[in-house]
Amino acid sequence: MQKEKGFIIDVIPLARLPLGRQQFFSYLSEKEIPTGSLVSVPLFRRSISGIVLQSRQDFERLGNFRLKKVLAVERENFLTSNQLQLAEFISDYYFSSLGVTLRHFMPKIVQERSKKSLADSAQTSNNKKVTLTAAQDKIVQKILTSKNPRKFLLQGPAAAGKTEIFLEAIWRIQKQNSQAQFLILLPELNLAAQALERYGQRFNLDEIVILNSQISKGHFFTNWEKIRTGEAKIILGTRAALFAPFKNLALVILDEEQDISFKQWDLSPRYDGRTVAQKLADIFKAKLILASATPRIEDYWQTQEDKLQLLKLPSFSQLNPQVEIIDMRKEKWTDFKGKKKPNFSFLSLRLQQEITWALKNKLQTILFINRQGMSRFSVCAQCKAVLRCPKCERALIYDKAGHYRCLHCSYQSDLFATCPSCQSNEFKNVGLGTHRVEKEVAKFFPQAQIEILDSSVTKKSGALEKIYQNFANKKIDILIGTQMLTKNWDFPNVGLVSIIDTDSLFDFPDFLTDEQAFAHIVQLIGRTGRPGAKFAGRALIQTYVPDKDTLKLAAEKNWEKFYQKTLNQRQDLNYPPFSKMVKLVCQHTEIEKVKKESRKIFEQLSAASEISAPVKIIGPIEPLIANVRGRHRQQIILKFPVNQEIPLQIESVLQKLSSDWIIDVDPIGIV
Repeated sequence: MQKEKGFIIDVIPLARLPLGRQQFFSYLSEKEIPTGSLVSVPLFRRSISGIVLQSRQDFERLGNFRLKKVLAVERENFLTSNQLQLAEFISDYYFSSLGVTLRHFMPKIVQERSKKSLADSAQTSNNKKVTLTAAQDKIVQKILTSKNPRKFLLQGPAAAGKTEIFLEAIWRIQKQNSQAQFLILLPELNLAAQALERYGQRFNLDEIVILNSQISKGHFFTNWEKIRTGEAKIILGTRAALFAPFKNLALVILDEEQDISFKQWDLSPRYDGRTVAQKLADIFKAKLILASATPRIEDYWQTQEDKLQLLKLPSFSQLNPQVEIIDMRKEKWTDFKGKKKPNFSFLSLRLQQEITWALKNKLQTILFINRQGMSRFSVCAQCKAVLRCPKCERALIYDKAGHYRCLHCSYQSDLFATCPSCQSNEFKNVGLGTHRVEKEVAKFFPQAQIEILDSSVTKKSGALEKIYQNFANKKIDILIGTQMLTKNWDFPNVGLVSIIDTDSLFDFPDFLTDEQAFAHIVQLIGRTGRPGAKFAGRALIQTYVPDKDTLKLAAEKNWEKFYQKTLNQRQDLNYPPFSKMVKLVCQHTEIEKVKKESRKIFEQLSAASEISAPVKIIGPIEPLIANVRGRHRQQIILKFPVNQEIPLQIESVLQKLSSDWIIDVDPIGIV
């Protein structure tokens, strides 16, 4: 056979390939193509985009074996070698096809239109100096001088000055290396405006970019290219910013690192931003700071194992918010003399008094409720059946527009919904949501300016920035919101915060529930009594279970006692950090197929476990939500010793799973 001249190009197709097979195909090209280039190649009967893994000289091949040719080079050097290395790690660790993983590293190539961005409305840079306390300065010096480890857990209460430490560390590193880049990861989209304002006061706005889904695709790509060229020095973003083409990354910061938003749980690869950030820091030999007032149990435990260096920051604020637990059971009582009448509102009498005082003194109020809409669920007034989503079997919530909608999928009922059991169209709405709280607050305080901040509001373009600016300018008296309100809202005029329905934080029967509830309560308390405030502020926690240990420890902000209590429970039950978990979910429209497939895989895993290191296998069982978007589900939980690699026999079974299976490594929930 006559030798074909040119190069063999190994290409990773941007498609889902079975994990058990090689993740690239080989093609021919007349010229060498740089690693990381975006190319178009034939795959079976279609053409598809792919990323060049390597180029090598063509060689003599036996038989009549011919390679297809690369169709076109769409963009040379589209991905860096560091991006490819990070993608391979994510693909291996999270059992995700490499082609699917690489899609996260590839923004749409779109020309930016001239449009006012968040950066345009931010305060101009004035190189505002930061005055550090002795404790803050000592921590900054430790971060900069430490050679090993280069990874830190910064723990400090709200308003302790963690952001000042970030700003100073960046400034000092820049003095040593003017080309250094810095990645600051934020858990929520709504934190970008405030972060941009803070960093814009200290650094040149032209060197700061934002990467999140709120900005346009064109603006996103422009910022992406600024990072590639090194023009962008400070990158503020959500977890998607981990995949950017950094040139000289020196420091990675995860603010509010305890937040579960850093975990991508609904799309492959189901990666955890904290784990990926640690790998990214390793690749660049950069320093890593995980920061939180209430760190994850696993991360705090790593400081005890010397895998992270613990940096504790004391509070320097003289204002300590007064925290009060309101027993809502007493609101319904009446005495025999009739002097105390029952209060049937979910706003306690104490909360009503404090809101009145805050409004009178021109202070702002934040009210936290863990759910959207007008209710938690609705029941038929005739047959008492719960109104559920026909696709997910999840309880529908009622919104103020008059629809019943599912928070899990896009389903929305007609204005005149009917009960599927008895055809009645009369329903009773049970529980609380943001819109119902708004309605009740407006009834008691009609003169107040009230706004809602939840995911339904932030879907509207520009709504988030508008609410932030209005609240900053004191145009909003009472802000009602969900979890996005509990983090990093730094406004000295907030004099009152309250959790309307604290018990809803403990509803979900999962191993992370208490930890997340503790974090939300402590974080919300920290929204008042901020630096610059004239009043210490108050936090009112409304509950029907005032004696709950986690609730009392959160009100006291006693992290150490909560940590030890939770760690002992985790050890008894062999939960992380004492084990590593993998959740396998089988889903299909036919329930019998799900049961059969789940049983088959369970038996294969059990057989593999017998010839490998011990693995605890739980299942197959139905999850709490067993039907999602019309697909029935069953799941299997695997538990491994924490320092043990997944045995090859188990790994082989996982790699052969069909597309009906979801593999979730280090899940944030197992029910």
